[in-house]
Amino acid sequence: MENNVLTNEMKIAAGALGSLIKNDERAKALDAAMEEYERCEELNGLIAEYNTQQSLISNAVDSDEATREAISKRIDEIYTKVTEHPVYAAYIEAKENFDALMNEVYGELQFAITGSRPCAHDCSSCGGCH
Repeated sequence: MENNVLTNEMKIAAGALGSLIKNDERAKALDAAMEEYERCEELNGLIAEYNTQQSLISNAVDSDEATREAISKRIDEIYTKVTEHPVYAAYIEAKENFDALMNEVYGELQFAITGSRPCAHDCSSCGGCH
């Protein structure tokens, strides 16, 4: 058998697992949050301005201190508006929930393959990896 090639059985199992994950409410919530994020003109405008201001400050090395401070202040203002925007907050929450799901999936795969669970660095629940 050639290296780096999944067997048909592995492909079938991966496809089944992928379908289960895709149909999970956390995956659906992430898809919906991403669509809303991409459609939100206000948020995308803020992000575009943030990127522009970042570019300006990168090019303002030779500018006076007042100019750099004004740009930096504006960057901070935009950053706060982006991170407090309800569409952005919903996206971040959905992403964190989906990432937690995927970490559990990876942990179960590791357990199925190796017989040991990944270290969560929470020693209160551990038999000891150290």
